[in-house]
Amino acid sequence: MPHLDRLLEPKSIAIVGLSDDGSKHGGRVLSSLRKVGYSGEVWGVNPRRPEVAEVEMFATLRELPGAPDLIASAVPSGAVPGIVADAGAIGAGAVVVFAGGFAETGSTGRDAQLELASIAAGGGVRVLGPNSGGVIRPSSGLAVSFLTCLDRPKDQIRPGPVGLVTQSGGTGSYIHNLAAERGGGLGVSMSTGNECDIDIADGITSLSQLDEIRVIALVLETVRNGRRFAEAIRAASEAGKPVVACRLGRSDHGRAMTTTHTGAMARPARVLDGVLASLGVTMTETPGELLDVAEVMARSRIPSGRRVGIITHSGGVAILLSDLAERHGLELPQPSQTMKAELDDLLEHGVAANPLDMGGIIGGASRFAQVVETFAASDDFDVVLAVSTAHPRAHTVERVEGLEALGHQAIHLWMAGDVGATGLDMLRDAGLPVTIEPRAAMRALAGLTSFGSDRGVFEIGSGSLDSDQGTPMDEGASKGIIAQWGIAVPPGEVATSAAHAETIAAGLDGPLVVKVCSTDITHKTEAGGVETGVGAADVAQTFTMVTDRARLHHPTAHIVGALVEQQVRGFEVITGAVTDPVFGPMMLVGFGGIAAEAFEPVMGLIPRTPAQATALIDRVPGLATALRRIDAGAAEALAATLLRLCIGFNASHAVEVEINPLSWSGTEWVALDALFIPGASQPEGRRSDADKRGNT
Repeated sequence: MPHLDRLLEPKSIAIVGLSDDGSKHGGRVLSSLRKVGYSGEVWGVNPRRPEVAEVEMFATLRELPGAPDLIASAVPSGAVPGIVADAGAIGAGAVVVFAGGFAETGSTGRDAQLELASIAAGGGVRVLGPNSGGVIRPSSGLAVSFLTCLDRPKDQIRPGPVGLVTQSGGTGSYIHNLAAERGGGLGVSMSTGNECDIDIADGITSLSQLDEIRVIALVLETVRNGRRFAEAIRAASEAGKPVVACRLGRSDHGRAMTTTHTGAMARPARVLDGVLASLGVTMTETPGELLDVAEVMARSRIPSGRRVGIITHSGGVAILLSDLAERHGLELPQPSQTMKAELDDLLEHGVAANPLDMGGIIGGASRFAQVVETFAASDDFDVVLAVSTAHPRAHTVERVEGLEALGHQAIHLWMAGDVGATGLDMLRDAGLPVTIEPRAAMRALAGLTSFGSDRGVFEIGSGSLDSDQGTPMDEGASKGIIAQWGIAVPPGEVATSAAHAETIAAGLDGPLVVKVCSTDITHKTEAGGVETGVGAADVAQTFTMVTDRARLHHPTAHIVGALVEQQVRGFEVITGAVTDPVFGPMMLVGFGGIAAEAFEPVMGLIPRTPAQATALIDRVPGLATALRRIDAGAAEALAATLLRLCIGFNASHAVEVEINPLSWSGTEWVALDALFIPGASQPEGRRSDADKRGNT
């Protein structure tokens, strides 16, 4: 993936479609370049060759005196293919295509965009767009864009530590305006538009190589190449640059009905959210929050752990931040006795706790910074959040001067309102990490602590991308496969008759489960095909009952018989894997049984290490806590079971596999129900392999 240096630092720019009308795209580009101080060569291209002040005009690109690094294409869509072809012929570096009318318009536009991509590839020229809002880099005087965020004084178009790659040009313009309003700016912004060539992965990779960029922010609608996207995130991580994203289009209309819960839950929006979480991308909900979180992270040091110390002088805010910290998996350890002793002389009405509420009386303007410094100097915390709520206006300047002296030892949440606006400006002018939004502060802290963890970046799996599925296997055959992967299943067999069921039951202990076995009936409970707590003496009658009910419910179903198993009860989870056409193998984890649909499960890339499996479990709200309560070893054993499932799934080239529920027996996780769906081109295995199973 080549670095886009000719796009981001061009020594020469040609504006195709430049005229003497400054309100058109070409004129706006020229005006913006002059405003931000671009010092390279600028040429104009227009067959009519109008007179434009201080710009040499040419009729075509082929008449230019040299190959420009960057071409701004400010012409209608019909002329774009010819421009890109000429750009390749003269050895230009990149073309920014503003025009729409391509893939976003339908099938005809998609065909035109494919042709444009082919022309670009053939000519060896990179294309940003079509339908792009352009590229802006104030430090290089680069403003090849028509966006209205450039309609402001030169001194308000500033660089900053955040680089932005956006699939929405208008949203990018809004973020530029927010940054300018706060007295800052963006280091680079790149609007990828329809991505016929340069895509969001290219943008991430390029920005990760720029020293001026400390955090990469994404406005993201879709990912077209999962593997390249993951590689780009990895490159940013290796460069020490966290990635923050605002996902547009979280809701979707779902997929056609699929066989498993896992498949049904693998909607595009959920899959992409799971991939982003697996890759360590910090998620935000709005463009404003995106900028907040990215700026805080860009101006903060990376902590070594998740222990957060919080100082405030509002009890309500302390409660709010405690709730948010728990939601984001942050730790709030209580101060040690040594630290409590150090705080005794600094607190009047506050209590030495975490969060620390200093109370309404805080002993003078300098006292707050002294307490923050005590927290920051302690080994009790990895990172400190200093929360300034409403306070006397006369205290603001001295308070902030004390905080400024601490440098980057703390992150600041400024909730003092307009009375304390001077302090907010001072913190921003000093380049310190600050936000006015509690949710943004906690998301930033969660992102920073996760980035500093040692769980590593997930990789895109190498499983089959065959979206066509073969015939789903019945439960007995499915369990036979996962048992071969080292996952425990209950002792039992598939009975083909009532007499056979009695024979099987004679070799099993305790209450039994009898379940109809059919490849045509995946939701057995709804068909009346499941009975639990069955005694050995009642097995033959139960076999007849569940198979008769199933035939009544599904008259055309092929019924193999009924699975007779030893009953296992315990805490239940759902897990499974599905092959996504963009990102390859994905894993689902959540609360199991009837809770699988009531409580939101999570999806993520296939884990490859115990730490990654644990990270996936930790993402399910409340699951890790529940596992710790039932058994100290349950979480570690679940992570190991997930890894066995992933290894087997990848090796099998399956389309889907699901275990629901997977139950904790007290010593191991046992698959109580399973469904395996091979790829259409893959062998489905021998069902006889699963006819007889023992405990594994």
